[in-house]
Amino acid sequence: MQEQMTPDLIKPFLLFFLFVVSIKGSAAIQRTNEIPTVLIAQEQLNEDSPLFYYHNKSIFKNPKIKQDDYDAKGTYWLRIHIPASKDYKKKTYVLSFNNLTYVDLTLIDDRSSVAIDSRKAGLFRPLKEITPGDDRNHFTLEIDVTKTYTCLLKIHHIKGYSPQLDFYIEDQLAYLKRQQKESNIYAFLEGAIIILLLYIALTWIVSRYRPYIWIFTFLMALGLYSFALQKDFIDLFFAENPRLGWTIAPLFYRLGTISFYLLLLDFLNLKELSSKFYKLAILICLLVISFAVFSFIYCYTTSNYFLSNRINFILGAIHIAYLLTLFIYLWKKVDEPQRFLAYGATCFSLGIGLIVILLIKMDEKSLLYIPAAIQLFILSITIIFLIAIRLRIRKQELEYHKSIEIRVEERTAELHLANIVLNEQQVELLEKNKYIETLIDELNHRVKNNLQLLYSLGSLYRKGNKNSLANNPGIQEMQSRIHTMMLVNQLLVYNKGNKLKLDQLVVEIISYLQMLYDPKKKIEIDLYCVPDYWIPTHISTSLGLIITELLTNAYKYAFPNERKVSAKITLGIKQSTDKLMIECRDNGIGSNTLVAGSSLGIALIRDLTRQIKGEVTIDHKNGYHYQFEFKKGLWK
Repeated sequence: MQEQMTPDLIKPFLLFFLFVVSIKGSAAIQRTNEIPTVLIAQEQLNEDSPLFYYHNKSIFKNPKIKQDDYDAKGTYWLRIHIPASKDYKKKTYVLSFNNLTYVDLTLIDDRSSVAIDSRKAGLFRPLKEITPGDDRNHFTLEIDVTKTYTCLLKIHHIKGYSPQLDFYIEDQLAYLKRQQKESNIYAFLEGAIIILLLYIALTWIVSRYRPYIWIFTFLMALGLYSFALQKDFIDLFFAENPRLGWTIAPLFYRLGTISFYLLLLDFLNLKELSSKFYKLAILICLLVISFAVFSFIYCYTTSNYFLSNRINFILGAIHIAYLLTLFIYLWKKVDEPQRFLAYGATCFSLGIGLIVILLIKMDEKSLLYIPAAIQLFILSITIIFLIAIRLRIRKQELEYHKSIEIRVEERTAELHLANIVLNEQQVELLEKNKYIETLIDELNHRVKNNLQLLYSLGSLYRKGNKNSLANNPGIQEMQSRIHTMMLVNQLLVYNKGNKLKLDQLVVEIISYLQMLYDPKKKIEIDLYCVPDYWIPTHISTSLGLIITELLTNAYKYAFPNERKVSAKITLGIKQSTDKLMIECRDNGIGSNTLVAGSSLGIALIRDLTRQIKGEVTIDHKNGYHYQFEFKKGLWK
């Protein structure tokens, strides 16, 4: 995939570069109407009147003076003769020039020797001084083709370069078509830069990958630098102080260079790969910042851009030497995505070299080609950088997925071992549970057998001795209590838990005691018990014994044989939000004292109630009336 990616992306940019260059070249070829008869004179001392230079034609030199003979700090007058000619078929023409800071035009009618028009233009000219219809680099002239004219141009160029005294005259339509073609090229390139900036910004928002910030800053800064070299930038932001705009423009180039080095440091992780090259890159960035400050102050105060650009040559050589040395030294230490960064650095070096060559060969005339060249190079460099970052992210994703797979495998192995241990523990727990269940069953069985044995002994004693029941009523009471405990144990085993239903226990107790004491059911039992009320194990026996004692006492003492009143026992069990209430009442004879006869039942009732943290009140005068109150929270 990496081998196919390079030609697929670079070839279209090479073709696009050739396409733009061909269009720029064709636009330049169309400017063939250079005025052949331009006479040049240096300004005379204290003479700045156009009519002086019009009447003193002898002071103008031969137009074939070499460009280097022009003094960069001087003021020149150009004399252009515009004859009546059939070649000029239209009345509106454009007189254009390149990169001159101040140009004053005076148009003189040769027949009357009178100045009929005067205009001002130039790169450093405030917009308010330029005549509407003119521009910083051209004048629009209304010419009568039947007359001859002399055009006097005062040139004051202060940028430190020898002035480019190339003037062209063409009809307005041809000029506008050429300008439109060049504007379309710049608009297309600037649109591509804006689209890439939006793409990079959105990609950074999604990925939060820091190198995208440096690429965004690099592309934006150099895009602004290219735009700042065009007059539209000056007209938009520095219309009345264009010199400041031209001075600010190189700052964008410095910012782009620093962003490029920050990308190198971050993407290559240069601090770990080579501390020497890392420190050298920091030093170059500091040098660029220092020179940017110096250049801005120097150029704005002196307007001498020539010296500034010559220092640019030195910095350009430093950049090229550093980048070539860096990647030759690190080539075997970097991976494939980082090598793509080397391709972008190579392209960056080529761009710097091309700009330096254009400045050396063409001086300010190179500004006609540098903006488009910069835009093409930064687009190409940005695409290569984006490829490098995409490859890096893809590599990191693969490494991350691989590490995840390794971690998953390790975790799977750990879980497998844990499952084995868990299964072993589960088997051990099952065995322990089975053993515990066996012990519980054995315990319940033994408890049941022991209680049954006690109950059977009492039954045998009753059957074997006729006088035993009358002489030993305690055996019968003991059998009732044992039976209650057997019943609780039986219900717990049946329910297989630590709770049992209270209503079920009460019904069983009443049924047994009625069979024991009142088999003929002479005493009416009125029962209300809250349905499906579960009680915990640790209070079930005590509660069952309490109910047993209540009913036993009523059966034994409340209803003597000689009493003719209908006997009735009422037992009610109710619940509220946090309480269980038991009420037991009989309509028996009651007693004057709290304890009836020699029975210990009431004492047992009190003790059992206290054990399960309840409260009981007893009224014994008109039959026995018991009221119990148990708080549920105390049973936990």
